[in-house]
Amino acid sequence: MKKLNILIFTATLFLPSVVAAADPPASPSAVKLDKAGIEAFATQFFEQKEVKEQLAGALLVIVKDGQVLLNKGYGYADIAAKRPVDADTTLFRLASVSKLFTAAGIMQLAEAGKVDLDKDVQTYLPDLKIPNTTGAPLTLKHLMTHTTGFDNADNVDSDKSYSLKNYLNDMMPTVVRKPGEVFRYDNFAFTLQGYIIEQVSGLSFQDYVSKNIFNPLGMDSSSFIFNDEVKQAIATPYDNNLEQLEQIKNVPDNSPQGGMFSTGGDMARFMLAMLHNGQAGDGRFLTEASVKAMEHTSVTIHPDIPGAGYAFETNYPKDYNGYTVVEKGGDLSGFHSNLWLLPGQNTGMFLALNSDKGNLRLPFFEQFMSRYFPRTDAGPAFLKPAPDKQQLLRFEGLYRHLRTPVLRYDITATDGALIVRDALGTHTLRQADDLLFYDEEGTPAGFKSDADGNITYFSYNMTDSWAEKIPVPPIFSDVPVNHPYAKSIYYLVQLGAIPGGTNEFKPDKAVTRGQFLSQIMPLAGFQLSTRPSVFSDTKGSPYEAVIQTAVDYGIVQGLPGSIFGPNQPLTREQAATFIWRMVKISLNADPVKVDLKTPASPWASEGVQYIAGQQLFGPDVQAAGGPLEYRAKDPMLNKEAAELIYKLVQKLF
Repeated sequence: MKKLNILIFTATLFLPSVVAAADPPASPSAVKLDKAGIEAFATQFFEQKEVKEQLAGALLVIVKDGQVLLNKGYGYADIAAKRPVDADTTLFRLASVSKLFTAAGIMQLAEAGKVDLDKDVQTYLPDLKIPNTTGAPLTLKHLMTHTTGFDNADNVDSDKSYSLKNYLNDMMPTVVRKPGEVFRYDNFAFTLQGYIIEQVSGLSFQDYVSKNIFNPLGMDSSSFIFNDEVKQAIATPYDNNLEQLEQIKNVPDNSPQGGMFSTGGDMARFMLAMLHNGQAGDGRFLTEASVKAMEHTSVTIHPDIPGAGYAFETNYPKDYNGYTVVEKGGDLSGFHSNLWLLPGQNTGMFLALNSDKGNLRLPFFEQFMSRYFPRTDAGPAFLKPAPDKQQLLRFEGLYRHLRTPVLRYDITATDGALIVRDALGTHTLRQADDLLFYDEEGTPAGFKSDADGNITYFSYNMTDSWAEKIPVPPIFSDVPVNHPYAKSIYYLVQLGAIPGGTNEFKPDKAVTRGQFLSQIMPLAGFQLSTRPSVFSDTKGSPYEAVIQTAVDYGIVQGLPGSIFGPNQPLTREQAATFIWRMVKISLNADPVKVDLKTPASPWASEGVQYIAGQQLFGPDVQAAGGPLEYRAKDPMLNKEAAELIYKLVQKLF
């Protein structure tokens, strides 16, 4: 079973901070940032009750004006052994912060004239073919800014050891959107960059980075290989209950997209060099022009909204307090990290954690900025007079998150504002420019339009991808708009869970086992498995990949005789069990106790009670007083499956 999936990342990445930011100073003047003050500030932060309750271990590094102001460990690298975090010897996984080093390697090759950032990357890949249906070239700039247009931008987990080349051969996605058109976080793009570094330099990715980045910077403890030395020094990872997790292996073996291990001392050296325009002692590891190019906002939905540079990103601009901040975050099972640079203030911070519990990075940053770089401007200015509802109607609609389709924005126009409903609640956006809005907390939101002025994309508080506006689907001949299940059916068509474009939906036909999984697995953000099917009767089935994905995640177990029965009708209790396992594994959902008129099979009891208790059903279930009649053993019809999935999406996302 896989250790972590996108649903867990979704649950942790977009939830509000669990520790409140400190109140800003009464005056806009900043507190001086020096060694004594920052040590006291950091101690006070980690002594907060809410922080202590969530902390396993942490590594915190602060640099300014060429000096290391703080490089210190907090809590434990191993809780059971009471081994404290040592900032100079304890290794942490950087996860996606690793991408900064991969992009730096590409910039070095560009400086040497060995690659052209605007040239089709196929030029550097004579032994690999990237499928591209758009007719537009895919460049290194697209790879570094998460604008590739790949249909699958997330690396697939595997227990297999992979070289870069073999991994790319097995997992190669297809370019389906014009490169440069839209931002969608892209792990595969950075894996591909690592292989281009190998092809162009003639060195393995690890050897290239060691020779050209780690050695010049004096980063002697850092590595992209999970070798014996790393295993001895790495912090122990913990889950969101602070229970120990297994160390995960790098896939591929050197993982340019997220496989780096480092210490506080090494990360201090990297930040100092970046803030000194690439200077490292008497030499350089990057030119000043390359550093500025990496930090420059190359992709944004609106000029007033920070976006993506070369591997750098700007996730939480409302907390930047008017300062220029570039950052990079990283998330893996049991490890979370963030690096922030304020180039204009010669200041950098790096925070790494070895547990999934809470989200201490954002509260730390909020409190740090409130103390040392408080806001001095008045905030956004809005259009006056405020636009009326008619003027805002073009923004209305359903927007689907490109990376995790189950996440969506439902936008409604009112006089003077847009009302946005999403996984975090309901928000009011007020207009500041043609395609620029701000919510009540000052978080910016932007829209993108096509050449004809039609709204196409939206970017707001789910920072790893833009969302695309989904057209209203055509009406099925057998599902009129007043059909009792019409809302759920057409909603799922818009999200892509149910195929549209056909004349009939056949609402009263039983859904099959394979068909149901094909609706829920991609919608929830699971990347499809490339493993051979474990079931004899799914090989060659159009549902083979989604069924195997569900097996990999522990969501399905199959039928007696090592078969799955992809074309067999799905029973209501089977559907309930699939959903229950998904939410239990992915979101740590708790069981629900409900009285049922007719009991389910023993193996399905928890699932059916969860579905019944959460009321994930339509008028097909009699719910008026007394025990529920869920009809657990009946076939699940197409309309009932749509209602179940729709209500699950509404409740959880």
